[in-house]
Amino acid sequence: MLWIITLIHITYGIPCAYTLDDNKKPIPTDKEPWINQKMSACSFYQNTPVCCTESQDDGVGNDFISLDATFGSDGDGCDICAANMKRFWCVYSCDPRQGEFLKITGRANVTDPRNPNRTIDVQTVTLRIHPQVACDVYSSCKRTNFASQVSAMQTPGGFFTFQAEQGVSSSLQLIAIEFSESNSLIMPDMDNCNQTFQQAADGKTYDPYNFEIKKPCGCNTCEDSCDSEKNLYQQPGVFYGFEWQYVLFAWGWAILFAIGFTVYRQCIKKNNTIQQEEEEYIYN
Repeated sequence: MLWIITLIHITYGIPCAYTLDDNKKPIPTDKEPWINQKMSACSFYQNTPVCCTESQDDGVGNDFISLDATFGSDGDGCDICAANMKRFWCVYSCDPRQGEFLKITGRANVTDPRNPNRTIDVQTVTLRIHPQVACDVYSSCKRTNFASQVSAMQTPGGFFTFQAEQGVSSSLQLIAIEFSESNSLIMPDMDNCNQTFQQAADGKTYDPYNFEIKKPCGCNTCEDSCDSEKNLYQQPGVFYGFEWQYVLFAWGWAILFAIGFTVYRQCIKKNNTIQQEEEEYIYN
């Protein structure tokens, strides 16, 4: 057992950032990652060093229900998006590198977003996310009904900031989002829109991190297009969301129709004029 602890110390020398007290309130910690034998929600961390307790793991699992309802196929969304979001919050809560990408900055009294008449005491933290992670997660989620209908989630930065703000009530953490390529939250081999998954022995389909993929995602709910070099907080412009090929196609047909209709009217007018002249000639 001693050699395992020594190995963990060498590999993950940085302490975790936070834990929960007996009242499930987030507090700072200097505890180093440890082996948690009972990982249910974030089971891909089973038998590996983590920064989350069993209670934290259960709490993350409870949030999966709302993720399925808002981003997954249960809410006419995309299960790949929901799976990526589940993994994201697992990494946030449990990853042994938590002390690198998450910094505790203090406490604050804030208005509960679910109850404007209530003020809650929260832990303030700064979360650094790798730009590519932000883009990959956002790409799988941006076309879901929920994300596309909320103006605040029209950029990767807005997408994560909105969720951080809305999660204050349950997490009791106020998360400030930053993007950085160093000391940031990373998620290698993320699920993507073109990926296929194998059916398990129980007849269900799971991604490599044991998150269920109930339905394949259609092109209207999942997209593989996000440039991590762009400004992640770039505000959408007047023409944001326009599909130019469809717009040009529609305008092209409209112009052709207008030209055709104009020519038709000119022909009718010309024929009427000729007919009128012929009638006048006959009577004269």
